[in-house]
Amino acid sequence: MTNPPQTMSRRERLRAQTLQEIEDTSFAIIDADGIHALSIAALARGMAMSAPAVYRYFPSRDALVAHLVTLSYQQLVAAMSQAVEGSRRAPRARVRLLVAAYRDWALRYRRRYGMLFGEQAGDLPGDVTGQTPLDQAMALLIDLLTAVQGTPAADSGSGSSGDRTLDGQLRQWARSQQRPDTPPRAARAAILIWSRVHGIVSLELTGVFANHPMEAQRLIDSEIDNAVRSLEPDDS
Repeated sequence: MTNPPQTMSRRERLRAQTLQEIEDTSFAIIDADGIHALSIAALARGMAMSAPAVYRYFPSRDALVAHLVTLSYQQLVAAMSQAVEGSRRAPRARVRLLVAAYRDWALRYRRRYGMLFGEQAGDLPGDVTGQTPLDQAMALLIDLLTAVQGTPAADSGSGSSGDRTLDGQLRQWARSQQRPDTPPRAARAAILIWSRVHGIVSLELTGVFANHPMEAQRLIDSEIDNAVRSLEPDDS
């Protein structure tokens, strides 16, 4: 949350400051014990205020959680965007920077990451699981992979809703990401990187690699390399 502008009235400034404290206290509870520990009563106790006073800012716990989910997505996307902003490295190197920022944020805020991806089914309100700010990061990944691929061969497919081939589905998905001109190979590489990195990071957070010689970052680098190689022209 940004600092309130100086043109705000005293009442508006106090409200903005209280909202900031609600966000900070809520995240402190989540970071310590997970989303399941967050309740209006627990939040009120942490802020030394009454529960009815909290309800003046959020009408329900679901509304509060939806707000925190949006903020967390924004924080994750900001970390990823800042990792590549202004970088003059080659596109494939920026892909590594983007993915590394994703993993770093997940490891630093593992409870928030769990709130976004691991605990949605039974706890989060249903209206926060659709389009999210994370789509901005996916669009950036698509653009980087398209730059890696360079000029693709002519794409004759339509990508209409009736095209059930994989390439047709990839074109439809690229349109949903506001990147309708994305070549199917780049779209496929983006999905593979996202799904495999998410899987590896999730396993890492649950301690699966703790007693194994495998390093999560090396596995991630391998998956990125494989996806990038899939963008190279066929030898035939």
